[in-house]
Amino acid sequence: MGNKQRAKAGRLNRREAMARIAATLALPTAFAASVAAAGAQRPAQAGLPRRRTVQTVTGAIDLAKLGFTLSHEHICAASAGLWQAWPELFGGRAQLVRTAVEQLRQARDEGVDTLIDVTTIDLGRDIRLLEEVSRKSGLQVIACTGHWLDPSRSMNARTVEELAEFFAREIERGIEGTDIRAGIIKVANGGTIDAFGERLLRAAARASKATGVPVTTHSPGGDRVGEKQAAIFESEGLGPSRVCIGHTDNSAADYQMGLAKRGYYLGMDQLPRGGPAAPGTPLQQPGALSWDQRYAQIKNLVDAGMADRIMLGNDHSIAMSLQPTSADRMRLAQNPDGILFVSRKAIPALRKIGVSEQAIRTMTVDVPRRFFEA
Repeated sequence: MGNKQRAKAGRLNRREAMARIAATLALPTAFAASVAAAGAQRPAQAGLPRRRTVQTVTGAIDLAKLGFTLSHEHICAASAGLWQAWPELFGGRAQLVRTAVEQLRQARDEGVDTLIDVTTIDLGRDIRLLEEVSRKSGLQVIACTGHWLDPSRSMNARTVEELAEFFAREIERGIEGTDIRAGIIKVANGGTIDAFGERLLRAAARASKATGVPVTTHSPGGDRVGEKQAAIFESEGLGPSRVCIGHTDNSAADYQMGLAKRGYYLGMDQLPRGGPAAPGTPLQQPGALSWDQRYAQIKNLVDAGMADRIMLGNDHSIAMSLQPTSADRMRLAQNPDGILFVSRKAIPALRKIGVSEQAIRTMTVDVPRRFFEA
């Protein structure tokens, strides 16, 4: 090819590139319209039909097939891009896949049907990894859209409308260039709700109203943050039955009961963290409620007729890089059962203090199904 031909080809390529950019900028209009409509004050989910399926990383399944569901887990939690750029930190991709497949297959063999993976984009979500380990293990995995606590400068600069459009796109169109779609929206706040955190909650509410997909939260119960999250969701017109307030197993009984009576689901989803831990053990909060205290609170809620507001989980990460490598070994040693803690330890303990088999089935099978259906 001569110089003139190359120059002409270069001009054509630039024109094509500009056309593609223009087309890309026009893509969000349909989503933006639905999200804008969802931002208006109106009854929650008005006009949306009840859902009969939920999206997993291997495709949509009938809600009747959801089965025993762990409500809040992570296959690999890191920082955005770290897993993809530095897989050696986790022993390499092949080793992580083998480890995850082995643990998920074991969970399936011990009665777990579905795992809700709430790893967001800023926590290093790798949707192809989730699909691979789900397919190889046979355990159903639901992936999320949304955002956790630490926004990058790019995400922190986004408006409520832009965040809502992003969440809706991952629900309706696909994640990371695939046709794998999110089945849930995950949002997070720390001990206080800062400006980005408020935009995040409002965006999640609008995306949920536009798509019918429910919301689950990271919410420090000791600071009663779930009540503040609830106030923002309600100001956006999002009904409590579309929201699970997470990490409520380490909070006061009146906080739990108040949220349940208002119609919110309670994520009793950090149950492994009620055990004894060496000083400085990562993720173990000072003054955390013990296992016995957490189980007693669950029983009190069940006895008060609130089993249909509770979901159980571990908040366990098979792999994690959010603390030093040496501390990560302590984390794994603290809970050798991993994602099977609920099945192996929590449920037998609940049975022992008088929680019925029907209540256990309600919390692990019926409630997750209704959460996705409403």
